[in-house]
Amino acid sequence: MESTCGALIGSVIVAGALTDGKGTPRYSKELVAKFKEKCGATICKDLKGISTGQVLCECPECVINAVLAIGECLPQ
Repeated sequence: MESTCGALIGSVIVAGALTDGKGTPRYSKELVAKFKEKCGATICKDLKGISTGQVLCECPECVINAVLAIGECLPQ
């Protein structure tokens, strides 16, 4: 729980695969920004509210938001 949400990491991996690695750093930055905008954080323990007691985003919602971010960032 100390690092980046697995759903977000997965979205970056998918973006790299879908673009053959072209523009991956740019897409990664966009994905992180979109995910944070949707979920409120990118670190698992923050999303789960471990230190605050306030859950920002549950795992299923994180996965949905990561997929939505891919759709918003990658060219169609």
